Parts: sequence; C-alpha cells; structure tokens
Amino acid sequence: MKNWKLILLFVVVIIFAFSSIVLSGLWKDRSTIHNVVLSGNITLSKDEIFDFAKLNDSIICSNVLSLDMIEARISKHPNIKKAVVLKDGTTIKIEIAEKNPFAAASNGKELFLVDDQLSLYSLKKEQTGIDLPVISGLSGELTTGSYGRDDLKYLKIAQYIISQSIKLNKSLYNYISEINFSDSSRITLVTSDDATPVYFIDYSNLLKKEKYETIGNVKDVNNISLRSAIDCKLVQLNAFLKQVRVYRPMNSFKYIDMRYNDIIVTKNNNQQ
Repeated sequence: MKNWKLILLFVVVIIFAFSSIVLSGLWKDRSTIHNVVLSGNITLSKDEIFDFAKLNDSIICSNVLSLDMIEARISKHPNIKKAVVLKDGTTIKIEIAEKNPFAAASNGKELFLVDDQLSLYSLKKEQTGIDLPVISGLSGELTTGSYGRDDLKYLKIAQYIISQSIKLNKSLYNYISEINFSDSSRITLVTSDDATPVYFIDYSNLLKKEKYETIGNVKDVNNISLRSAIDCKLVQLNAFLKQVRVYRPMNSFKYIDMRYNDIIVTKNNNQQ
C-alpha cells in the first residue's frame, strides 16, 4: 500500500515538473522578441533611424531596453514628428510619423525644411524635388536648433503669409515661390512662374499707422497692423493674378510694387 502511494506521488511530481518545464518554455517563447517591424517612414530608411538612435534588431530583441526607451531614442530624430513603439506577441512594432514641412528656409548657404512648429531639419536627397515656398534672407546663424536674432520672427511671418494664401486661393499659394526678408525695411515675394519680384509689405508704412493705432513691433506676426496689411495685400495680389497676370505673357513685368494703398504699380519689361 505504501509503495503504491509512493509511486503515485512520484508520478504526480514528474507530471508537475514536466508541466512546469513546458509552461516555462511557452512563457519564455512568448516573452522573447523574434521580429522588429518599422512602418510610417517615407523618406527615412530603417537603417538611418536606427543609426541615429543607436539601435538595431539584436538590441531590441534582447529586451535590454524598455519600449519607452526605444520610443524616446527614435523620437529625438530631427525628421521624426512622433514615434510609437508597441509589442505584439513576439514582434516589436515601431510606427513613426515624419515631419510635414510647409516651407524651405535658407541661411544663404544651406537649405532646411521647416515644419508647422518652426523646427528646422535637414533636406534629404529624396526631398530635393519637393515643391515648397522658400523663406530667404535669414541670418547665417540659422541652422537646425539655432536661430539668428530676427529669424524666428521672419519664419512666423512667412508661415502666416503661406497659411493665409492657401486659405484664400490655392493658385495664389502656387504663385508664391519665395518670401524674402533680406531687406530689413520690407517683405518681398518672388513669383513662381517667371521669378518676378513683388514688393509686398513696407514696414515704414506700418510704422506710420502705429503712431495712430496700437504701438508694437511691426515685425511681430501678432501685430494687428502687420496681419491686416498681409491679409489686404494677399487679397489684392489674388485679384491681380486673376484679372491682370493671367492675360499677360511670361516675363511681362520687371517688378510688381504693392507698397502703396489700394494700388498695384508694375514696371513692364521692354517688349517688341
């Protein structure tokens, strides 16, 4: 009788031990990462992202880093707006969203892309053919993570001009290829079809108005006079585009001057 009980106990112990080993193996298999998948990247390759974040598939699969740590490293990439890292069974899924530029910015030597948060990041070879307005006349100090004294003010003004032109008329937006701040006394636009300069805003005219209205920095995008002037000039330029420019051949104008009240002055190129 005792021998039978001992045999039964031994069998139960064996079964329990075997079950523990099997369950342990299954748990280990489920907790081990076998695959890393990256999605959402358009211009950035997986190698570029991982090189910047000092990551590779082996490090991620080893569980040395938490998901939050992986996410934080990838999110620091200057071309990435957002990163989400999730675990799905034995697979780590990395979903990224690249920054969406609204313009390019030039410091006179290099060209950068600008996103809606006015962050600058490098222009990649895959983006060299991208059709965006160029913000020029910025300082030589401008680079990723660094601005000159007036650069941020100018970027905000350019962003406002671009956003308002899109709201008014997409054709007007496409008509503007460059917003130039090289002359500290005015804002100059350049047309996309024949590179005609458009003398858009004269700060001195705004300063005259400031004497009779609210006092403020006319180079601040929050200045009421500046916003009002930009809105008004864009409406005028849109009307000029539809009523005059559309009926004229290319290179008809030497310049288009909008610095006067309620009038646009053009100088024609010499034509036969």
